[in-house]
Amino acid sequence: MIGTTILYFLMLMCIVAAIGSFMQKDISLGIEALVLGFLLSPYGIPMVGAVVIAFLQGINEAIKSI
Repeated sequence: MIGTTILYFLMLMCIVAAIGSFMQKDISLGIEALVLGFLLSPYGIPMVGAVVIAFLQGINEAIKSI
């Protein structure tokens, strides 16, 4: 429960930083902050894990088919 709260807080800080970057016309930094905010969110970390697992399963199937 505490870990989720910390991740939500970090995500919120990244989103606020992204909005500030967009207001100062620094688009690339704003996009980076939004991506970092997504990765720090409780939804982003499992999604990255799922993509990595799917990639490894694809490699495993390719090796098995040889």
